[in-house]
Amino acid sequence: MVANVTAGFGRQPQDLSEHEKLVRELLPDDVAEAYLELTRTGARVTHVGDPIDHELLNRQLAYLQPAPDALVIRAVDPLIAVTGLLTQVHQELTKQHSRLLQGYVAAAEMHQMQLHDRRSDHVPSVLAQIITDPDELTARWTTSIQTVQCTYRSIVTPDGPARVLPAPINAQCDSMQFRELCTPEYLADGGVQTALDAGVAVRTTRTLPTSMVIVDDHFALIGLAGGGSTGALLVRSAPMVAALTQYYDQLWESATPVIQSQTKGLGSTEREVLRLLVHGLKDDAIARHLQLSVRTVRRHIAAIMDFVDAPTRFAAGAAAHRLGLLG
Repeated sequence: MVANVTAGFGRQPQDLSEHEKLVRELLPDDVAEAYLELTRTGARVTHVGDPIDHELLNRQLAYLQPAPDALVIRAVDPLIAVTGLLTQVHQELTKQHSRLLQGYVAAAEMHQMQLHDRRSDHVPSVLAQIITDPDELTARWTTSIQTVQCTYRSIVTPDGPARVLPAPINAQCDSMQFRELCTPEYLADGGVQTALDAGVAVRTTRTLPTSMVIVDDHFALIGLAGGGSTGALLVRSAPMVAALTQYYDQLWESATPVIQSQTKGLGSTEREVLRLLVHGLKDDAIARHLQLSVRTVRRHIAAIMDFVDAPTRFAAGAAAHRLGLLG
């Protein structure tokens, strides 16, 4: 007989595994409890119209399987389920960040229109302006790094201008900080290695809104209409620069640090091992599937964990998914 879902279990937080803690953080209590119980029992009979079962299926935490005399619900592999939940959270955060940036840009454009509506030949300080002249754009992007006194934050996107890199930071003021956000596609780019060698802190995330640089508390340059190729917004307003800095730092905190080994990429065999690992296969099963020795498979898994800077196999799968290494 298949077990029913029960709640409670009387377990203290310190008794929970890392997987259980993560599930409980990402899901409502009743849904988390139902999923964890389903992983322990393996399967149970589902009832038509059960709201919890509907939620499990809708969140892709379970799937249905016909049985001789009933319809059975089974739990999805925990690694795949949690990776999917993290992806959903990441996508929602990305949407919120994009809305936030659009709001900043819209506010700057409104401010620019208000300045023009004053009908004054002399505006004492233009707090935001749109630049479209190609030569001026190139000069702004290229020289932005030369005015840094403290911090330089940049976002590099595929359709934006070429990245601007500093001379080795060690030759400059020790207090200077250079940060660069890029997508996983840039990991194989030689510029990432050059940036790391120069002392730039590089992090990667799957989705970025547009190219951008923020220089100290002085100004920000935001790419418009194709990441800066046809226009850019120059922001000098201190409150807006502070808001953009806060937005950038939120992106930075949720991004994945890039280490030296990541610029070398994963080999084809390591990618195949990673794919099978994420699907829940054990070392011996991966070895049989790829016709490798178990020792070789474990060596590849160790290389993958080092590549994504993850302490466990479970964390390596989640990090690989977040970095876009699974396609």
